Formats: sequence, structure tokens, C-alpha cells
Amino acid sequence: MRKSQSNNSMSVLIETTLGDIVIDLYTDECPIATKNFLKLCKIKYFNSCLFYNVQKDFIVETGDPTNTGKAGESIYGQLFGEEAKYFEDEIHPKKLTHSNIGTVAMANAGKNLNASRFYITTKPNIDYLDDKHTIFGQVVEGLDTLAKINDAFVDSKNRPLKNIRMLHTIILDDPFPDPPSLEIPDRSPNFRKDPDDNRFEADEDIDEDTKGKTKEEIEEELNAKSARGRSELLEMLGVLPDADIKPPENVLFVCKLNPDTSSEDLELCFSSFGNIRSCEVIRDPVTNDSLCYAFVEYETKKQCETAYSKMENALIDERRIHVDFCQSIAKVKFGYGAKKFLSGGKRINSSLVNPQHHILTGTKGYDYVYDDNDQPESKKQRQNYNDRSNKGRDNRDRDRDNRDNRDNRDNRDRDRDSRDRDRNKNGDRYNDRDNRDNRDRDRKTDRYDDRDRNRNRDRYDDRNRDNRDRDNRDRDRDRDRDSRDNRNRENDRDRSSRFDDDKSKDKQHRGGDRTSDRTRDRYDERDNRDRDRYRSDRY
Repeated sequence: MRKSQSNNSMSVLIETTLGDIVIDLYTDECPIATKNFLKLCKIKYFNSCLFYNVQKDFIVETGDPTNTGKAGESIYGQLFGEEAKYFEDEIHPKKLTHSNIGTVAMANAGKNLNASRFYITTKPNIDYLDDKHTIFGQVVEGLDTLAKINDAFVDSKNRPLKNIRMLHTIILDDPFPDPPSLEIPDRSPNFRKDPDDNRFEADEDIDEDTKGKTKEEIEEELNAKSARGRSELLEMLGVLPDADIKPPENVLFVCKLNPDTSSEDLELCFSSFGNIRSCEVIRDPVTNDSLCYAFVEYETKKQCETAYSKMENALIDERRIHVDFCQSIAKVKFGYGAKKFLSGGKRINSSLVNPQHHILTGTKGYDYVYDDNDQPESKKQRQNYNDRSNKGRDNRDRDRDNRDNRDNRDNRDRDRDSRDRDRNKNGDRYNDRDNRDNRDRDRKTDRYDDRDRNRNRDRYDDRNRDNRDRDNRDRDRDRDRDSRDNRNRENDRDRSSRFDDDKSKDKQHRGGDRTSDRTRDRYDERDNRDRDRYRSDRY
């Protein structure tokens, strides 16, 4: 509950796109703020203002006609000029607090900078705002509307994705007299949406066109609109003579044909269902090979439908064919625009054919245009004018092409003669250059042969010298080895003789006792070690 409420509270009804809100004003506690709010409502200042700042479970803000949250002007600024644009705060923290949902307060730009912007709380007990903003009212009716605004989907800047506006403000009671210079409009201003604003309005029925329709009907309408858009694009590109042109209803498209199937064979197969105006197997313009599809034109739509139902998946020349209704208008002749587009930019001599008549030959085209009742009179007149102008244009184009062909033929003859003369001159010059190149090549060959011969002779001399040096080294090494072996043999003989003498002496002194035996064994071991050492040193 509010801590204080004056007995003399005045009310204002605000109509929004989501419902009505009734606000009681604290005229005794905040006379400056409530007078500002009442007079702005009286001059329809808030009409069409958006709720541009919706922070869920906190506040919803409005009151700026620019819908940016950065502008707005008080009634005092409008009456007394720029110096009175803002008015002072009227804060009563002990009487008026943000304790209830629906508290209405000024959204100032700073201390004592109040203008026209205000906010409504959607959460109770926001006490930290009590001493910062002027509280001048309380929502007493329409809390459900306030809840709808609070639940709106918003973007990253807290602006609702659907526009929620204040449509009208109705003053139920105004205790303040109107200033003499206050201009009160007789009626509310007309609503004008910002052309740069592409958001839907909250009260706008975006499903109005599809209401009461099934999913299949909606898809059919969307496909029709898409096809219409493509037709208009092709008309602008010049591919179609008109977006309303329709494919023929008496022509069948036949594909998956055998390459050997001819137009006459195909016409014979389809002639049992009615009179055929034309039957054409499409062929490659260069090789004249069949492209395996064809067009069959009947006199009536019924004959065409009968052939379609009977010939689908029929066997012709050992091939199962596919039959469908023709959707092509490629054979319609309709001026330079589309022809230039289809031919890659080349201009083609062709004229418009009167769309009211058939061309009955089999390969010249079909009746792919309007009925007599569908074609407007303006198009008929334009068609006749184009017929006459295109005939004259064709004659001029034909004359110009003939002149161009003659000039091109003369230029080709002159170019061929000049090329022949240049070729003869170039032939003599090339012969001289070939002879000179041959002489230079022979001279270089002789010089290379002499250089190779000298290099080979030097290489052989070096190789023989190396062989002689190697033989001398091997001979000296063998001589040294022989002399060393001789010395070793002499040393072995000397040692053997000395060992034999030592043994004989030992044998005389031993006398056969056990001590002598041990001494003899020790001497034998020493002799064996010495012999092994000498042998290892030798080898």
C-alpha cells in the first residue's frame, strides 16, 4: 500500500494498444509534476507515443514523442521557452515510495531535469529509486494491461518487437486552470507511422489474410504469389513478353525417347487420339542428333488430355516414354528484348507474330498467348504498331548484313594476299638464319671435340702415374715385411737354444726331489708363458 495518498487525487485514463490504464495523481504532494502531466495530456502530447523501454519485472517507460528515450519537453518549456524546458524534483521519500507495482514516476535525465518522460514500475519494493525520482501517481486500474506490456518480447535494447503505443489520454478531472497561452487541439492528431519503422503494431492482425484458411490453401496462395513474382522478373528481363502469358493447353511434352525415333514415327503413335497440328522431335542444331524429347500439338485441349492419360509410360521403339503437359513458351516470337537475352546479347532479325493467330506448320511455333477476351485493347494496338515497325527494321537489318558481308569478304581477300607476301619474305630470312646457325653449330662442335681430346689425354696420364706410384709402394712394403720375418725367425732360434740350455742346467741341479719337481713345473709354466708372448708379438 502507499504510505500516503491525498484525498484530492485526480485521475487520467490512458488507452494503449493492449488495454486501458487508470492513474491517480498526487496533486497535493507533487503539484508541479502533476500539472505538467495533466496539461501534456490535454494537448494530446502523448498520443501515439511508444513504450520504448520495457525491462521485465522492473519498469516500462514512455512519454517521448521521438520514441528514443533521449528527448521530450515539459509543458513549461512549451509555454515559457527553452530556459523552462525542465522542472525541479518533488521527492518525498517518507510519503511516496516505490513499494507497489504500478508506481508512476518521472524518468529524469539527472537531478532537477524532469521533462515529459515517465515510467511505471512492474515490480514492488524498488526502494533505491525513492530519493532519485519524483513519484506523482499510482495505477489503480489496468494492472492486467500493465502485465501484458511487461510480458512483451523485446530486442537487445529492451524495445518491444511489436509496437505498443499510448493511443489516447483522457483527463477525468483537472484541478489546475489552463494557462492563457495554452493551445488545446479540438481533436486528436492523425496517426502517422514512421516510414523507417518496420515493426508490426501490437493491435495489428498479421494473420488477417490467412484467417479461416487451411494449410493447403495458404501454401497454394504463397506458391501463386511466388510464381507471379518470377513471371514479373522474367518480363523485366525481356524473357517473357508479358507476366500474364500462359503455356498452351493443347501441347504435350514427350521425353525419354529413343534417339532413332523420328517425328513421323511419333506422330503416327499419337495420332490415334485426335488431329495433330504439329509433332516435332527436337534435334541438335549442329549434329542434327535427336535430343530425345519432343512436342506434340493437338487441335483441342480434350484430345491432349486423352493422349496424356493413355501414353504415359508407353513403349515406343523399346523405350518407356514420359508424357507431361507442356510448360514451355520458347517458340513465341516477341521482339528484341527477350531474343537478345536468350541469344547471349546477339541481335536477331525477327518480328512479332500476331498473337491472335496460330502458325499451323510443325516447326514454326505454337499459340502460346492470350485468348481474345483476355488481351487488352492497348496491347492489341501496340502489337499492330510493333508489327509494322519490326518489318521495316528487318529490311534495314538485312541490307546492313549484306553490306557487312561484302566488306568482310573483301577485307579477308586483302589480308590473305598480304599474309602470302609476308610469308615469302619470312621464308628467305629464315633460310639465311638456318645456314648461319649450322655454321656456328659446326664450329662449336670442333672446339668441343678438341677440348674433350685434351682432357682425356691428361686424365690417362694421371691414371698411369698413380698406378706406378701404387706399385712402388706395394714393392717396398713387401720388402719390409720379408726382412721383418727373417729377423723374427732368427730371434726364435736364439730363444729356443737358450731355453734348451736352461732346461739342461735345471735338470742337473734338481736331483729328482719334490722341490726340484715344483721348481721344474714353475719353470715350464714360465717357458710356456714366454713362448706364448713371443708368438703373439710375432704375429
